[in-house]
Amino acid sequence: MTQIRGVVAVALAAVLLIFIGGVTPAQATVSTAYCQGRSYKTVVKNYTRGSAALPLRCGSSKWGFSHILSRWGASFDSNIALTISRGEAVSDLQQDGGSTIYALFNTKCTELFRVIYNKNAYNGNGVTPQGLITAYAPNYSTVAPMAASYAAGTSYRTDCPVYQGI
Repeated sequence: MTQIRGVVAVALAAVLLIFIGGVTPAQATVSTAYCQGRSYKTVVKNYTRGSAALPLRCGSSKWGFSHILSRWGASFDSNIALTISRGEAVSDLQQDGGSTIYALFNTKCTELFRVIYNKNAYNGNGVTPQGLITAYAPNYSTVAPMAASYAAGTSYRTDCPVYQGI
């Protein structure tokens, strides 16, 4: 009986976490110096969308962790995690090396944050998947408040158009 109560308690806690937003985005647990002396292929961390793990690799000045290093911090890391896990996912038609765009919108369809991801091989013959290419806020004033509003239970839309520069 105690075992059944334990299982029920764990299941109930998991459901509550999902419904009240307790499954929070990851914190910036990675130092900005992490990739110094490491290969571009090295996985810095994985973000999740459902059961899929999407890697952020060390990369280069044009993609990956090294590319977003100047913006890196706990808030930026959380925004990436939130956008990948809760944002709109569409095929990337911009021909900028990505395969998927993850975009997060507020209730008025204002885009708050965008992540470009490549599920394919880097340069067609390198490491697969290449992983996260870049991440940014179209309006940088929205970056800091996002993590706080997420904790407060803000809802995000997934039915907004994702504009691409094609």
